[in-house]
Amino acid sequence: MGKFLGLVMTPLDVQVEGLNAVMERIESTGATAINCSRILNRPATVDSGFRAPPIDIDGYDRVFDRPVWGKRELYLESFRSQQPNLSWYADTSYKPKWKKLPPDLDSSLPNQIYESARSRNWKVYTSVTPLALPDLKAEDKMKWINGQSPDPNRRVANQGCPSSPNVKAWAIASVLDEISQQPTPDGVCLDWVEYTTYLIEDHFSCFSPYSQAHMKSLGYEAKRIKSDVLSLWHYFNDLTNERLDNISQILNSPSRILELLVRFPGVYDFFHFKSDVISGLYRDIRLAMDQSGFGHIELVANGWPSPFNRSSGMDYARLAEVVDSVRPKLYTFHWSVLPRWYGQVLKNWNPNLAITSVLQAIKSWFNLPDSIEHPTWSDYHIPAPNDRHPVWFRTFNDRINEVASQVSGRATVIPLAHGYVPLDQWKRTISIIRDSKADGMWVQRYCYLSDEKILALANIWNVQESNNIMATGSFF
Repeated sequence: MGKFLGLVMTPLDVQVEGLNAVMERIESTGATAINCSRILNRPATVDSGFRAPPIDIDGYDRVFDRPVWGKRELYLESFRSQQPNLSWYADTSYKPKWKKLPPDLDSSLPNQIYESARSRNWKVYTSVTPLALPDLKAEDKMKWINGQSPDPNRRVANQGCPSSPNVKAWAIASVLDEISQQPTPDGVCLDWVEYTTYLIEDHFSCFSPYSQAHMKSLGYEAKRIKSDVLSLWHYFNDLTNERLDNISQILNSPSRILELLVRFPGVYDFFHFKSDVISGLYRDIRLAMDQSGFGHIELVANGWPSPFNRSSGMDYARLAEVVDSVRPKLYTFHWSVLPRWYGQVLKNWNPNLAITSVLQAIKSWFNLPDSIEHPTWSDYHIPAPNDRHPVWFRTFNDRINEVASQVSGRATVIPLAHGYVPLDQWKRTISIIRDSKADGMWVQRYCYLSDEKILALANIWNVQESNNIMATGSFF
């Protein structure tokens, strides 16, 4: 039997294409699991709905591979197929919103999807984003070291602070609410339970009052952490070309890294604190699941891959003690834009820096190599469907192997690979993950898989094509 293969889908796919057509295409790939929500959708207007797919700050050219009611981008209105169980939220200050399901939507559709999957002997997983709260209050928001809260318009994941008791209570309740719905899933995948790192400022969060109190309660020297991280913030706000070079030298020299940790131990403590918070929240969710009669349901952690996970709090070595599986995200359409998202902020802070120098430095710091020797802002954007992603896909091996090493067999490592790439790079993605140390692959998501991509997934994952498919080229 080959490695595990699972596919993320939504009821929207079935609403558009029909149940049998969708499930048969998934079955053709050899997948043995689906990850499906219980949310139903219908077309909406700009004023009443949200854009699908999401823009993710400035990804205006991003569209679906598979048309949705004849469109590759549109506005949708979403509805929960089942009413939330308010008893789970009795002790929380936040309550879930509920909109009555319109008569033109079939509330039984998610159950039909589950039943169809079960008839094929597939596992069925659901997803929750526990830190995304409705009408997030100011006191529960993340805060950067400079005291500012992130601008919601520049957030991909608008999360609450995981150290806030209000946020934590909601997170646990939202997971229990989802997995208690009928039919019960085999597993629940948690997304964005971390300090996400889409912006360079995100690496300096969270310093909300709740976070600082949490640091103290865990025995950290909160003042030292704040002082050292603030020094790092000021350092990045006063960069010179010499400092850019110095950072690169530090990254290539173990002795200089040790010197930096000795000089600024609060920065190291900060990363460790974030690991404490995230692994602690996962433990609390697992405990609540077990105590509520859901000990048989798998807990799965989505997260940023290395090196970002050290700042996001996704310490896979510690999470392996709690979860059944980890899903490091291999989202190259985000990696393709990070150099500009980070770089434009650094350039605004430091107008005298050359754009090329800033971009080269960021690519070096965050292990985002490519073949662009004289980069400009225009080289880094969320790609259109047929735009080749500039990052080297062979870095997948580095990221997967590092997570596998951290986990060391205590949980399965099943990367979440995004299908939003051109066909040739999609083939390379499949081949690399298949031959890596990963235990399998999750594919995100059905609506980004053209028929050609589905066929490639079936052929390559099942080793019906050569192991040397798409030999490494300059753009990989």
